[in-house]
Parts: sequence; C-alpha cells; structure tokens
Amino acid sequence: MANSLYPLWKNALMTDLATNKSLDLAAPNNCAICLVTIGTGGYTYSSNHQYYTDLTGVQGSGVALPSPVLTAGVFSAGGIVFTAVSGTAIGALVQYRQNTGANSTWRLVMYEDTGIIGIPMVPNGGNLIVTWSNQGIFAL
Repeated sequence: MANSLYPLWKNALMTDLATNKSLDLAAPNNCAICLVTIGTGGYTYSSNHQYYTDLTGVQGSGVALPSPVLTAGVFSAGGIVFTAVSGTAIGALVQYRQNTGANSTWRLVMYEDTGIIGIPMVPNGGNLIVTWSNQGIFAL
C-alpha cells in the first residue's frame, strides 16, 4: 500500500460538525504517530478505517507530534523519537488525532509505509527517529 490520507478523515473535515478533527491544537488534543506491524497478525490499510480502534498490530505507545502547524494547507511538525523499540517487524506509521475521549474517537489521519528511511525494520531495542520533509508531512 502506498502512503495515503484516510478518506474518512478528509470527508469528516468537510462534513462533520464535531470538533475532534483538527491537527494543530495543543495537548490534550494531539496529533500523534504510532508504529504498526504488517503481515500476519499486523495491520492492513483500508480506506474504510476511521478510528484508532480499527488498527491492529500497534507496537508500543503513540508519540505526540511536537509543534504541529497547518500553514497554507500544508501540515508539518517536528521530528519524533520512538525509544527502545522492540517486538515484531514494523512496516508503517499511522498518524491519528488523539483527543481526551476514548480511543474509539481518535480519528485516523494518515498511513505511511513508503519512502521512510529505516522502515520496514526489525526492532532491536534501539530508537527509531522520524524526521519529516522540509516541505511538510502532507498538503491538503
């Protein structure tokens, strides 16, 4: 699967009146990234997935994106570090919008498995550092 914004999140941006969709709010309304495994028992992308609870194969805890901003339709944020990564082979990153509610209300934003240095990876207990392009993470 190539990198993709989740269609149901994009649809929610245009149609829902609820407030838990934006990406550039400070805590506790964070945009976060989690690592997912792929293959047997791991995650398979689906355009029908909408919430964090649709994910399988999540490795460890998600990490909030530091300094998220939306400028001229381009979303960007600071780099992140997943520390002491261990477990099953990691094949993708999933960005989601975490709010103060249950994880069944955290909207999936982006699936990324292509063009990421170091992914796929077999964890060895070391750190996984994610840096984003100077052009931003994605544009709307």
